[in-house]
Amino acid sequence: MKWIALASLIFLTSCGEKEEEETVLRRKESQRPLMGTLFRVVTYVDDDEAGRKAMDEAFEIAADFATAATDYEADSELNLFCKSAAGEPVKLSENLFGVLALAHQLAIDTAGVYDPTLGPLTHLWRESKNSGILPDEEMLEAAKSVSGYQHLSLNSKDQTATLALNGMQLDLGGIAKGYAADLIFEHLKNAGYNQTLVAAAGDIRLGDAPPDKEGWGIALRTFRLTPSEPMFLKNCAISTSGDLYQNVQIGENKYSHLIDPNTGLGMTSRRAASVIAPFAQLTDPLATAACLIDDPAQLANIRPDLSLRVLYEDPNIQPVVTGAFLAN
Repeated sequence: MKWIALASLIFLTSCGEKEEEETVLRRKESQRPLMGTLFRVVTYVDDDEAGRKAMDEAFEIAADFATAATDYEADSELNLFCKSAAGEPVKLSENLFGVLALAHQLAIDTAGVYDPTLGPLTHLWRESKNSGILPDEEMLEAAKSVSGYQHLSLNSKDQTATLALNGMQLDLGGIAKGYAADLIFEHLKNAGYNQTLVAAAGDIRLGDAPPDKEGWGIALRTFRLTPSEPMFLKNCAISTSGDLYQNVQIGENKYSHLIDPNTGLGMTSRRAASVIAPFAQLTDPLATAACLIDDPAQLANIRPDLSLRVLYEDPNIQPVVTGAFLAN
């Protein structure tokens, strides 16, 4: 759902840090367009050529995953699976199965607040964004009838997935960027580069702190556009979701690209959610869920290691703040 990033983050890492004489680590940065946004990688290396090679390899891994997981290309692995006959198990590639398995489990955990099977409703929202016209009730009901995580099943032993209904369409926009950020990070970590930041717009995966720093300085932008005071984070992920950039005005209402599963339309109550957890593949969808769920604090029951901040455009609504955000 969040196939385009929903929040802006500022990275306050210094670009010209003075190196201590005893260290040979050098800051390297690279970026590449993926998944409708710009992926940015910062890492520290002692060998420029080896570091660049590892970064290029990591981007290629993420690009292969992006090609498989997109719903914008008719012949992507995801869309070919969606075209399979109802009840027919389909063997999937390792990463596509992995992201679907996690998305499905999070849909179960959130009782469908986050749901990767809302593709038919996402497509209606895209049409509304372009036309400025809301779908009629008949169109909404038709889309709802082929949506619902209960109609997706996965078999981890065989690495197969099965759709129960013809006409289903999966939408991994609310998890794919975070999953790709984790793929990049893990490849670099396995290559020995753990002082790494991977950013995909509103989704960031962080490793060890940069040399001589307490952490990576992360500042968040929400409704007011003014960045927050930086948080210094390491060995975790952080995502921010909301409709700061992704919305459409139709009539008197502003509709977010985040689909409310109850109405089938974009969310109209404006809020921005930031989530800190161990992996970006968790923070990405849980930030979406935090924007949609009635009581965001309930998400702590799903992930006790989750930190949450939810801000509302309406100043009369009290923000929800837990965990690491309480100290900021």
